[in-house]
Amino acid sequence: MLDMLSDRGATMCLLFCLSTFYPRYIFLFQLSALLDITSHWLHMLTSIQSGSSSHKAISLDGNRFLRMYYTSRPLLFVMCAGNELFYSMLYVLHFTNGPLVFGYSLFKVILFLSLPIALLKTAISMVHLYAASVNLAVIDVAERKKASAAAS
Repeated sequence: MLDMLSDRGATMCLLFCLSTFYPRYIFLFQLSALLDITSHWLHMLTSIQSGSSSHKAISLDGNRFLRMYYTSRPLLFVMCAGNELFYSMLYVLHFTNGPLVFGYSLFKVILFLSLPIALLKTAISMVHLYAASVNLAVIDVAERKKASAAAS
């Protein structure tokens, strides 16, 4: 849980810096922060309430995209690193374009190459939020049935 908390905190700090550097895109940075926090928090909550040993433990009947995301370490690494690389390049580009490689700014090239990964990571966060919401609803219904049966 500590790793997820530190990841979320570091990403939020970076997004808040980017909001001051690029005020035109502040809403997108805020939306990204909101989606990141809520999707991970709700996923963690449902994992704990369902008795899972880790938020990365996905049952075989769970969402196939999340199962693939969490069971493939290379995929998880590329997605997380690519997303952070995208935001990091936005940060660095505020100060410098970096070295030119074949006439192109290296940092801008990295930014554009990491953009699809950042967009895919955002889509995964949306799936995270949806799946966690459905799972929480299932847990809530089961708890209400259990409480109703106990009261009868």
